[in-house]
Amino acid sequence: MTNADDVGDRISAQALETQERRLAVLLNNSLVAGNQSIAERILQNSKPVPFKKGEKLIVQGASDDCTYFILSGQVEVKINGRHIDTRAAPQVVGEMAAKRAGAVRTADVIATSTSVEALSVSGSDFRAIMRDYESFRKNLDNDIDELSRRKISQLGASEASRGLSWTVISGATGVISGLVAALAAFLASYSNIEVLLSGVLVGLLAFITVLLVNPELRYRNLASASGWALIGLIVYGSISFALTVKGDDTDLPLIDFSVQTEQKLGMFLVGAIALLLLTWIGGILDLKLGRSKD
Repeated sequence: MTNADDVGDRISAQALETQERRLAVLLNNSLVAGNQSIAERILQNSKPVPFKKGEKLIVQGASDDCTYFILSGQVEVKINGRHIDTRAAPQVVGEMAAKRAGAVRTADVIATSTSVEALSVSGSDFRAIMRDYESFRKNLDNDIDELSRRKISQLGASEASRGLSWTVISGATGVISGLVAALAAFLASYSNIEVLLSGVLVGLLAFITVLLVNPELRYRNLASASGWALIGLIVYGSISFALTVKGDDTDLPLIDFSVQTEQKLGMFLVGAIALLLLTWIGGILDLKLGRSKD
């Protein structure tokens, strides 16, 4: 046997070993689920592609539809720059776009290990395997459902985290504003109750103002703030009317309904109606915003 024959045999042996290694990885893939026929079909209709660390296997918004069966290495899945998932051999990426012809990529997939080796399967070949193997299609549906639930859970946790953070910022702003207002009233020689009321009112106004700026919950916060303001106005007005309509003197900072009673009642009623309308409008807009996101 010549040296050329020896080299050829070694190359053939290495190629066979490589194919067996790839087949073994594919058999452990959740879509293949140990089905030898599916694994061999993927091998026959794929080409090996290498990636270096930082390279993108998939670009969000792109229209290509190849699926990548990861043979070695690790990748990160990001949506709008936010981490969604980490995948490694023997998992697959790009299956959502491949499932439906014409669907754009919903995420970036970036190699995070030193190197990544994957088998690239065209969208048409992937869909053909789906049609020919019912178990493959069912496994794909289950995997996509699980990924969707994970995305919803992560986005929900992110929204909750942002809401809490915004509330803390609003509270801190309210406390600082209230303290500054109270200090200013104290230095201006106002009475103790006036100092206290100045701090509380300014702090509450600052808290509500910053809370309303939250773009994710702006209408909901508007409706909530208006509703609480309406309740406060009704309680405040009712106490004022009950304690001042007879002309009794009181040290409390109330609306004096003993003079210009009809005019003050009219202004009170207009303010209550305005807050009621604002609460209703905020609720309607929040409902429409929620539906548009769905």
